[in-house]
Amino acid sequence: MSKIWLSYVSYPVTTAVYFERAFRKIHDVTTIGPQLPQEAIELWDLQNMKLPILPQDIPTDFDNCDIEALYNSAPENQKPEYFIWIESVPGFFPKNIKKLPIKTACYLIDTHLHLKEHFELAKNFDYVFLAQREYIENFNSAGMHNVYWLPLGADPEIHAKLSEVKKHEIGFVGSFVGNERRVKLLERLGAKFPVHYERAFWTDMSKVFSESKIVFNNAVRNDLNMRVFEVMSTGSFLLTDLAKKSGQDELFVNNEDLGVYEDDFIENVADFYLRNDELREAIAARGKELILNAHKYSDRAEDMLKVISEKKNSTCSAKELREKSTRNITITSRSVNKLKRSFIIPVIDYSPASKYNIKTLLDDLEKIEGEVIVIFNSEEVANEIKNDPRIDQYAIMKMNVGVSRAWNIGLHIARTPLAFIVNSDVHVEKETIVALENALISLPKAASVGPQGSFFRFETAEDIQYFDKGTFAMPIVVDAVSGFLFGVRTEYFHNGTLIFENAYTPAYFEEWDLGLRIKRASLLSYIVPATAYEHEWSGSIRSMRKIKFYDKAETPAEILERNKRTFLNKWREIAEKEGEKDFLISGWVNVVLAQSKMAINNGKFDDAEKFFRLLIDVYPNLDIGYKNLGLLYTALGKENEAKQYLQKAEELSTRN
Repeated sequence: MSKIWLSYVSYPVTTAVYFERAFRKIHDVTTIGPQLPQEAIELWDLQNMKLPILPQDIPTDFDNCDIEALYNSAPENQKPEYFIWIESVPGFFPKNIKKLPIKTACYLIDTHLHLKEHFELAKNFDYVFLAQREYIENFNSAGMHNVYWLPLGADPEIHAKLSEVKKHEIGFVGSFVGNERRVKLLERLGAKFPVHYERAFWTDMSKVFSESKIVFNNAVRNDLNMRVFEVMSTGSFLLTDLAKKSGQDELFVNNEDLGVYEDDFIENVADFYLRNDELREAIAARGKELILNAHKYSDRAEDMLKVISEKKNSTCSAKELREKSTRNITITSRSVNKLKRSFIIPVIDYSPASKYNIKTLLDDLEKIEGEVIVIFNSEEVANEIKNDPRIDQYAIMKMNVGVSRAWNIGLHIARTPLAFIVNSDVHVEKETIVALENALISLPKAASVGPQGSFFRFETAEDIQYFDKGTFAMPIVVDAVSGFLFGVRTEYFHNGTLIFENAYTPAYFEEWDLGLRIKRASLLSYIVPATAYEHEWSGSIRSMRKIKFYDKAETPAEILERNKRTFLNKWREIAEKEGEKDFLISGWVNVVLAQSKMAINNGKFDDAEKFFRLLIDVYPNLDIGYKNLGLLYTALGKENEAKQYLQKAEELSTRN
């Protein structure tokens, strides 16, 4: 047991209180400092603390705390081994800390807001601990090398699960002062969901957290704040942004331990987790275990004292904290991911034309958690590998029923909100699956996402623009994603909104058909930048002169031509019957129009002209290219050309 003098401004909801509670369980602690003045309670809106502000063991004034004098006047048996000052209220800082003959340390919390001030404060101490890891390098660059990362934490006795009843869809406890972004984010959430807000503290705060299905958090200047640990400690689902460079993404995994949003997509992430209760509560329960294993204030206090007493060279790294937090955990990442994602794999053979096959894919999936569902279109292959331990569910067809039917069967078996359809001749790494998963959860109206896809022209059944691996840097809404690897939201298949067209058996055109179905349902298909995969086209089909399916056998060319006719006839009939053909027009048109608008705004009229002429080349029977080119020429004073194209646009508009 050590003797510790702990200095801070006394009020019951400051971080130092949690350290005091942790230290007192093992050590002899004497607190030193003033009490929070009444005017600060009003200024900081702390009226709801509902707890008394108690005097410190050694009360002092704000401005007149000479720690050397206090030390010298203390009886020898009461002198401390360590002096620790914890940031609490601006304006209180003891004098003559450097003159103490004992080891001294400080814990600085709001370095993201007060970097320069913290530089000056830190110079007074033997050891400096920062809650915000990002700034350690700044201190080192300033010549201070006794600086260590010590993140904030939770006190499980206070930040506990205090209710089994979820009264609120989304809850928030905190301040809005000086935080316009926080206000806007909560307004976005409030426009779609009921949001409960309270200014609450201590166990009142924990009760709000406990009663909320989702608890909102946002970082201020990328701080890893107290709310992250406190919410997770109560066993409620935390929805937070990513505090970059804070260590958050090394301590906690998005969509396994908590939920991470980007501002523009916050309501989509919230909606996903409000729709999936079992998954949300499993993640929340796992998050609580992580906190109890490694992120209690008792863990932080122990780590701090081990460094001060030179029992270790540094505080725990993010990697060490992660390892500690996951040790002996009962809700494993495997169990969470089996609730979240499925892999649906149609298999007919061992993909003889590719170096990848079902066996190599199952090896890949040993490193990517989730339920594996295999649809065997060959009894022979099924009997050889159906008992592979990585296969969770399977169905065996007596003959090849084709890709679309296999996908439909797999989706009917799947019980997870997300499903990834993967060709057996694909090599895939976790990085790509995570990127697709994040997109499915967060992107607006996402029904299908993949790493490759295209814009296609319906009339000619040809790609206008294909996006290959590594050729784009941002998510793009496309007409269809490629079918060798993509993810879907299973709810749309379970509720009948979407289905794969069985008429395309055994293969070809099923992706384009799905793309049009998605568009008609007012949903979207996205391609997402991801490159951690490999695929060689037609790893099975290239080795076959004829493809056998049911009681038939056709060449790939025959199947392609037949399914092209099926595709065109089906969707022409739908368009004519509904009297609506706009959904057959490629989304490429909107992209070109956006590019032309940007060119005009930047004064690049030649580029805009090229875009409009490209529209006319690809869609000669569509009025929009002629109309925009006519308007451009009007603006440029080319009256004859303008008249010509505007007349053509009017003719096409009337005809259509």
